Amino acid sequence: MKYKIFILFMVCFTINSCGIFKTHHKDKLIDFEDNSLTEKSLKLNGYYFAESEFEYGENSPPFIDEYIEKTGINKIKHLSVLFIYEDGFVVKIGRINGLSHYYCAEKDNYDNTYESAHKTIELMLKSQNSIEKRTKRICGFRPDDIGSKGLAQIEKDSIKIQLYRIEMQNPTKDSFNSAYLYELNGIIKSDSSFVIKSETEFRTNEIKSENKIFEFRQTEQKPNVQNYFKKKKNRFK
Repeated sequence: MKYKIFILFMVCFTINSCGIFKTHHKDKLIDFEDNSLTEKSLKLNGYYFAESEFEYGENSPPFIDEYIEKTGINKIKHLSVLFIYEDGFVVKIGRINGLSHYYCAEKDNYDNTYESAHKTIELMLKSQNSIEKRTKRICGFRPDDIGSKGLAQIEKDSIKIQLYRIEMQNPTKDSFNSAYLYELNGIIKSDSSFVIKSETEFRTNEIKSENKIFEFRQTEQKPNVQNYFKKKKNRFK
């Protein structure tokens, strides 16, 4: 069962592609070579999180299915997390809950609470510095993969966040072999919160209305990864 959770953990960040991999919408990207948030209005020594509840039906994931069977509660609390860096680089961790036994976040107590999900994030951050090479490699936030990596830009009280998601070019034939760009646009409410008002999917040019609040939580560390776009800048020319 832990093997299944390990697979789920890997999917949280990205999925390795097979065959020719393509990165789309490079012309839409924020200027990552000349971008700085050091003098902007948001705290950056931690992460921003949005709370949500997901209602599971049949065939729910391991450990969540046990919780539902035991309690009869099928609404599970999740966190969506954004780490924003001083140079505008962004790392996203999505749909983290407090019940799943993640490989990089083993803990004593598992609860269907937001605080338990925050504890999972805390342990993931610690695991990246493990003295065990295998654990450090697996829990290192996949620095060479573009999935769940992105860029942020702030103009006055507006914030724009672009993120890449790994998807199939042709769902009937392909593996997960393409990175597609999504853009979140919102309003900064304070130095520790912002509200996302819309999401643009560049693949379809569809714009969805949102009203998702992200709040700040301070941490001692963040994912120890380089800015993917600066590191691989020749791919975006």
